[in-house]
Amino acid sequence: MVVASLKETIEAMAELRGEECIRSVKANLASGIPARKILTDGLMPGLRRVGERFENKEYFLADMLFAAYVMNECTKILEPSLAKDAEKLPSVGKVVVGTVKGDVHDIGKNIFIALMRAVGFDVVDLGIDVPAERFVEKVKEVDPDILGMSALLTTTVPYFKDVIDALKREGLQEKLFVMIGGPPHLTAEDVGADIYCNDAFLGVRKALEHMEMKRKDNNRKR
Repeated sequence: MVVASLKETIEAMAELRGEECIRSVKANLASGIPARKILTDGLMPGLRRVGERFENKEYFLADMLFAAYVMNECTKILEPSLAKDAEKLPSVGKVVVGTVKGDVHDIGKNIFIALMRAVGFDVVDLGIDVPAERFVEKVKEVDPDILGMSALLTTTVPYFKDVIDALKREGLQEKLFVMIGGPPHLTAEDVGADIYCNDAFLGVRKALEHMEMKRKDNNRKR
């Protein structure tokens, strides 16, 4: 059952009361509610309601962007606690994430990262405007299970393929599960990725499914 104060967080997010939502997140954290619970049982249900209202044409694009901004501000507050919580969890897998070269949008990326850490992934965030060589360098260094790339601008879509081509040249792509998220009307096949997700929840679910399949494959090989 959702704690009453988390209900306030849900309602504040759903009603786009930004300052109230941020205050409730701080109050919940101060009262001892785990950051992970605030994220999964407070902020995310509220954000789902925003999405539903957008689909029903009750909210518009500006409302969605404002909700994403509020969510980003709230995850910044929770991030230190989420990182500490993640240290206590057994690692699900390693992930490298970044926004591709030429693009400085990071709200969607940051929401995805917060959720991934909440379920136990070790995430390396490369930030924004990341060139292909930086992705390759970090993949070599970290040896992740998953590479996630984000973009918002349609003009930066070609950089997804640039990164994947660079990984192929180094013989790194085959061992990676490459996830992309960005502009609509884009498919994974367009750029050579494994999956396209434009929903943070779906992205986390697919990442977990991939790790479960990988675990089963490794067990069969033993």
